[in-house]
Amino acid sequence: MLMPQPQSAILPEANPFALFVVMNVHDQTEQVLRQCQSLQQVIDNLNAEQLGANLTITVAFGKTFWQTLSHPICAKFHDFPQLGSDEIQALSTGGDILIHLRSNRLDLNHYVFSQFLTSISESVEVLEEVQGFRYLDSRDMTGFIDGTENPDTAEDRHKVAVIADDEWAGGSFIMTQRFIHNLPAWHRLNLKAQENVIGRTKLDSIELEDVPEASHVGRVDIKEEGKGLKILRHSLPYGQVSGEHGLFFMACCSQLHNFDVMLNSMYGETDGKTDQLLRFTKAVSGAYFFAPSQSLLMSL
Repeated sequence: MLMPQPQSAILPEANPFALFVVMNVHDQTEQVLRQCQSLQQVIDNLNAEQLGANLTITVAFGKTFWQTLSHPICAKFHDFPQLGSDEIQALSTGGDILIHLRSNRLDLNHYVFSQFLTSISESVEVLEEVQGFRYLDSRDMTGFIDGTENPDTAEDRHKVAVIADDEWAGGSFIMTQRFIHNLPAWHRLNLKAQENVIGRTKLDSIELEDVPEASHVGRVDIKEEGKGLKILRHSLPYGQVSGEHGLFFMACCSQLHNFDVMLNSMYGETDGKTDQLLRFTKAVSGAYFFAPSQSLLMSL
């Protein structure tokens, strides 16, 4: 028996451009769902017409929206937790639908989403629409390489990101957070101080021999029963030079547990220590989604 396949943007390596859209649905739920189901055909047609486009897509749903559908909800699916305090908080802003478009051309991501909205614009509220782009050699705007710990092989990426069995097989849990960077404050740190905040070298992303406990690596490189908790990151920088800019964080995993543990560690819920990187970047949104397999999406 063939295993259900994940949606097309879950597993591939990063493209130069991505569009992240989070929205709420006000009415016409069935029509909005049909639009979501039609997107893969739009993608397939464009890939046939526009050589080298390499368009892929993931459509995922928040817990509240999923509960409106005529399909059981996974018992392990819960809302994004609001964590931290004062200036360092993980905000739980939610969302009914996440659309993640990836391609080698920014204009095609724009085109696909505009086609999606054509007949349902009055039924949805767009909470976030963020055009992400690959920056230099896959670096964040802090100058550090992003996603160093991503699984390398196709087999490992599938194992980390995709549910392997039961009725949810082929699906994936997704976490999103949009961060706004304070780059002037960041650039006031010297190289050594920046590396201590991250826990890696800036030039070649090698983990420091003595990783500071409150560094970013120290907070998210977590082991349980001798095994590291892994996630598959699809984050990209966004923004303008003279305006708002930062990182749209998105990651996929076969279980929400890994996200929960990392967030608790970053925001001081585990031991009172917070990720020092959060002194220089602030999360302004946060949500969990479930991306069903291709076959389950089409059967909803």
